[in-house]
Amino acid sequence: MNAIMPTAPVEPQLEWTACEICGSHQRTLVAERTDLFLGGTQNYRMYLCHGCGVMYQHPRPTRQSMRYFYPDEYPQYTPELATEHWLKRLDRRYGLRKRCRVITKYVRCGRLLDVGCATGDFLSEMKLQPGWSVIGLEPNHAAATRAQHAAGVPVVSAVLNEAPFADASFDAITMWDVLEHVHDPLAILDAVARLLRPGGVFVVNHPNTASIDRRLFGRYWLGYELPRHLYLYPGDLLRRLMEERGFIEIERRCVYGSYAASSTSIILMAVDHFGQSWITHLIRAIVYSKWLRILWLPYFKFIDKQRLGSNITAVFRRVA
Repeated sequence: MNAIMPTAPVEPQLEWTACEICGSHQRTLVAERTDLFLGGTQNYRMYLCHGCGVMYQHPRPTRQSMRYFYPDEYPQYTPELATEHWLKRLDRRYGLRKRCRVITKYVRCGRLLDVGCATGDFLSEMKLQPGWSVIGLEPNHAAATRAQHAAGVPVVSAVLNEAPFADASFDAITMWDVLEHVHDPLAILDAVARLLRPGGVFVVNHPNTASIDRRLFGRYWLGYELPRHLYLYPGDLLRRLMEERGFIEIERRCVYGSYAASSTSIILMAVDHFGQSWITHLIRAIVYSKWLRILWLPYFKFIDKQRLGSNITAVFRRVA
């Protein structure tokens, strides 16, 4: 994310639930803050479950309320790649190609479903890979329409466990920064297992609860992103959940996003302390400076190598 969205605050309907992973009601508070992207006075809380170790939001917005937290200017609904300045376009395409290589490293060709495809950048790049056909899934109707137009591929506006796909109809399913956003995560993982063919791969990028950023920034860590992030998964828990569904983990590493995540965490801290003042705008200009990014490149390369970046990508293979 590269911007904070100034817009009207929303006070949602909230629901109280037990942990949907293990059913436990025992929990410890780990973070609390308002919505630093959309504003408002409502406090949201992230807890650590004593039963399984997942972190989950409690109470949380209902499914009906959640749509208000994904307006059309939501940062993940980025401008289409073709509309960017050529330097920005090169940088984004480099990151997208890294994502493509995560898949083609393990599956040479086939049919891919990108869950939460936003405005379709990854679909646009993945469809260029030889032997691949792609389809997107995006619950936000406006973003799905933009993605279908920009990428030139089918995009279905739905959530995964309600989408009209046949069993065992995909060779790869991707979730780039999506799994942390979903209600009823076990139903979503069940749908992944149902839709993937044996030998297919499930690629999921998610906030890294073991990251340095989480310890460094505390409640301002981008990974919390309250109230949009509902569940945060330790690596060993996600591995166990996938093993229960017939998968083996074949790779786990930090692929992208560490600098952007750290920068946004700094800006969230600035917004909370200084509002949308000149100080915040100055901090934003500094942290997004290309020269500062170059200066910090060795540090982020190192923490990514140690799997301590703010985001981490896991690859699971579906076994027979």
